Amino acid sequence: MDLKSKKFKIPSTISETIYQFLREAIISGELKPGQRIQEKDIAKIFNVSSTPVREAFFRLAAEKYLVINSRREVLVEEKSLTEVQELYEVVRALDIIATKKALQHLTEKDIQELEAMTNKLSEYFKKQDRRKYLQMNLMIHDKIWQKCGNRFLYETLTELMEKIAVYRRSKKFKPFTSSYAIDKSHGDHLNLFKAIKEQDKKRIEKIISTHWGEEFFKEKKNQKFPSISE
Repeated sequence: MDLKSKKFKIPSTISETIYQFLREAIISGELKPGQRIQEKDIAKIFNVSSTPVREAFFRLAAEKYLVINSRREVLVEEKSLTEVQELYEVVRALDIIATKKALQHLTEKDIQELEAMTNKLSEYFKKQDRRKYLQMNLMIHDKIWQKCGNRFLYETLTELMEKIAVYRRSKKFKPFTSSYAIDKSHGDHLNLFKAIKEQDKKRIEKIISTHWGEEFFKEKKNQKFPSISE
């Protein structure tokens, strides 16, 4: 990867600039899991001493984007399936909180937009377009989370999803290859929209508590899911 060709915005400090630069490169997949990053190379790109580079490295290591091993090598962290499933557990818990909080901030226009997005999701489901289905799936959740009224909660959920996305790209993982997984996800979204529209907090919690991580589920025969009318 040619790091010199990357564009970046300049925040208040050079350490913050380097941090944002590397974080974006990791999330976008330009820096691959397991890839070694040389301190001197980054310092040369920014024409700075090693100090701000190390500060950025330590911050990214604390956030689990980088690993600094016993030999002081700096590597892009490579997450295991178990770690990603654990990330989903956190997303699941925070999603319940965020979606419940969003109910008091969602306007009629927001509800109409969510309905249109859910209809579009159903369209991709019927076509079995898994790539577009995943994109719309995540857009729906992001739309809801933005209305939760808590910036820190929204930013935390966004960061968790970015880390999960890094795993998908690094493993060339294709979500929803299982019919069970995409069927369950679609059924969940139909019911979630109805529960949001009806301001039904108990039902929202019940749906989300088993929602995240369907793409890792194995095929389950003869499994039925409730329709939106139930």
